[in-house]
Amino acid sequence: MSEPAVCTIAQLSELVESPLLKDDRTTNVIYRGHGAISFRLRPKVGRYRPPKRAGMKRVNESLMLELFRRQSVNRVEVAGTLSDWELLAIMQHHGVATRLLDWTRSPLVALYFCVSNEIETRDGDGRSLCEDAEIIAWRCAKQDITRVLPTNPLKVTRPIRYIPRIVTSRLRVQTGLFSVQPDPQQDLKPGRAEDLVRIRIPYDRRRELKASLYRHGIHEAMLFPDLDGLARHINWLQTDSY
Repeated sequence: MSEPAVCTIAQLSELVESPLLKDDRTTNVIYRGHGAISFRLRPKVGRYRPPKRAGMKRVNESLMLELFRRQSVNRVEVAGTLSDWELLAIMQHHGVATRLLDWTRSPLVALYFCVSNEIETRDGDGRSLCEDAEIIAWRCAKQDITRVLPTNPLKVTRPIRYIPRIVTSRLRVQTGLFSVQPDPQQDLKPGRAEDLVRIRIPYDRRRELKASLYRHGIHEAMLFPDLDGLARHINWLQTDSY
């Protein structure tokens, strides 16, 4: 598994244009960015525990999906036409813990998620661990988007990639897609080790890279095209905050 480091967008671009990460006739490269190198390829719902009162060992994903289906009807424009897969995609993009793991076709979008927050992890005393971030580039077989998905996304029997309809504007601007696996409490194992490239983003370059991404048109208001995203972006522009 290759582990290069990049400190500038130019270095990332050079790497993306190299044979290491270029698409070829049978494969595409997709990207995932996270703000701490200690993060694992495990979906959020697999990292959470159910409430003690539930008396369960796992989070009740079916109940979460049903609650979202019932309570989002007047909040999602196309709610009545959505499949369970599409509901999960919307849930994921709005912060609900699901078994989906986010990926993107854009290395710059992945880089933004590496540097969007100043602090990702803390020690037991609340001090920042100042971890490097990383982009994971995954070379995977090209996918036939006309292929019929399993009916129930909570009962898949093998790891798959899910390329959704554009049911939310965030999917469009983030060129988003997902991976999903049978057991969300286990780390995703994408296949051969040589199909993954882990790109290290040094912690001390985080702020500079976030500013550079803004100059390249990648920022909070663009990636989150709603009022909340705009508000966060204006705060970042006009205050002395990270």
